[in-house]
Amino acid sequence: MGEIDFTDFGEMAEDSLWCGLSKEAHRGNMSLCLELAERGRGRVSPNPMVGAVLVRDGVVLAEGWHAYFGGAHAERMLFESLGDAGDYSDCILYVSLEPCAHFGKTPPCANLILEKGVGAVVIGVLDPNPMVSGRGAALLSAAGVAVLEGVLEAECQQLNGSFWVNQILGRTAVVAKWAETGDGFIGRIERTTTRPSSSENRLNAHNDQVVQNGRVLISGKEAGLWVHNLRAGVDAILVGVNTWNLDKPTLNVRGIEVSKQPIRIVLDQRLRGDYSAESVDRSDAPLWVIYDLNLLDGDEAMCARELQFLSLSEASISGKLVGWGLELTELGSASGHGDLSNTVEIILQWLYEAQGLGVILVEGGASILQSFLDVDCVDDIHILRNSQMHLGTGIKSPNLDRVILRRGQDLGADEHWVWHRKIGGDSIEAEGGDRAK
Repeated sequence: MGEIDFTDFGEMAEDSLWCGLSKEAHRGNMSLCLELAERGRGRVSPNPMVGAVLVRDGVVLAEGWHAYFGGAHAERMLFESLGDAGDYSDCILYVSLEPCAHFGKTPPCANLILEKGVGAVVIGVLDPNPMVSGRGAALLSAAGVAVLEGVLEAECQQLNGSFWVNQILGRTAVVAKWAETGDGFIGRIERTTTRPSSSENRLNAHNDQVVQNGRVLISGKEAGLWVHNLRAGVDAILVGVNTWNLDKPTLNVRGIEVSKQPIRIVLDQRLRGDYSAESVDRSDAPLWVIYDLNLLDGDEAMCARELQFLSLSEASISGKLVGWGLELTELGSASGHGDLSNTVEIILQWLYEAQGLGVILVEGGASILQSFLDVDCVDDIHILRNSQMHLGTGIKSPNLDRVILRRGQDLGADEHWVWHRKIGGDSIEAEGGDRAK
């Protein structure tokens, strides 16, 4: 039968059959693949999340998903669950991402499908990986397997948005998140532990308790729980050295069971951070400190700080404190101070190629967030806005002049505004929306 694109198949009536099932049935089985794929969130990166379902006469025979990085792919897990070999020539295999046709950590899944003698394969979306893209589907089709492509294609792409960024842009994907007040502030400039008067920031009863250990609490409990779910799906959480020193963030996942805590990353070009045992042990996860080797050149004070940092790292019994000296600032630059905007892409490429991180969450501070936005290296934005809170003055939210936000589902009393980089086939571009910030 060869390969058929679901968009072409879609021109036919809804009750038209392909391999004995209607388009509605194909969508339903692919939806199940997506549900199964979600089980790998936070566990498989930088690999994609993938789900697979084997169906005979409309009845699901087996399910599979990619459960952890380095483990069996969804198709292999599915067939392993079936045990003894059987006749699958009358079955349809659904898989949310094109079966691989190359040797990686596991053998090619396309070859496995042929070995099992499956009669038809339905693919959600083709793999953007140049080593795979189209080859898996072509291998199956050439062997006489009926192949249907593009069922719930947009949903399958969006599920693995970070994987598309990895493969097409060659860098770690970036999610940016912050909470802001109704008048566009994310925090105070002055750090006070006393409650400001209502005339100073026009707070209402919903957010009467706004200062805790010098930090302005903007979002509520429901938004907080949502943030921990967001953190659970990333490889690392990144902040700048000022946020690390002043806010003393934990940067971990709480209230949700996870297989591992996300790596903590501090961008500290001149090694100004506090890396005492107490600060390192705020989470069980490793603490990575990225600093600029080029700024060490001729700077005796920074060389001394590096020696002090290395001493702290060696004294860390758990081995959690790791320093990464990178050549970030161009030598002889006009500022000589290492403008982070010029180094973001270097860092993201290194995080992906050298460290294998698929997606990171950037949580602050404002200058770090702005640096990532300015060089167009943010792929998802989540803003938790408390429209009832006003500070009047303080630290302004990042500038989003070039971004159109969409209103997501509110989280308690907090508005959730989002933006996603658009993914289409083998390309990536900006996504439109409903309202500019």
